[in-house]
Amino acid sequence: MKSNKYFKPVLAVIVLALLVVIMSLVYNQFKPGTSKGSKEIVVEVVIPEEESKEFTLHTDAEFLSQALEEASLVKGSVEDYGLFITEVNGRVADEAKQEWWCITKGGEDVYTGVDLTPIADGDHYEITLTVGY
Repeated sequence: MKSNKYFKPVLAVIVLALLVVIMSLVYNQFKPGTSKGSKEIVVEVVIPEEESKEFTLHTDAEFLSQALEEASLVKGSVEDYGLFITEVNGRVADEAKQEWWCITKGGEDVYTGVDLTPIADGDHYEITLTVGY
C-alpha cells in the first residue's frame, strides 16, 4: 500500500514533463521565423579628403561585426576585446601613420566594441578613418 502513496505524485510529474516537451515541440514548429535580411542598416565609410561611400546592408545579424563581415566590408584581427578592424572596403589603416577606424552611430560615439554593438532596423553607422592615438 505504500507504493500507492507515491504513485499519484510520480504520475503528476511525468504528465507535467510530457506536457512541457509537447509544448516545446509545438512552439518550435509554429514560432515566427525571420526572413532573410530582416534588418536594413546603412554603413557610411568616411575617409578624409575622399568622397564618403554608403552601403545599405540587409541582415539578420544581432551585432554590427556580424553584419559588416557578412557584407565583406571589413577585415581585422580578433583581439582580447573582440574584432579589431584594420581594413574597411579595401582601405587598410596604416599603423605607421597612427590611422585607425572609429565607429559612430548617427554621429554619436559608440562605447561598445564592434562585436558588442547591437543593431536594429534603420540604424545608420559611420566608420571613419581617424589619424592619431
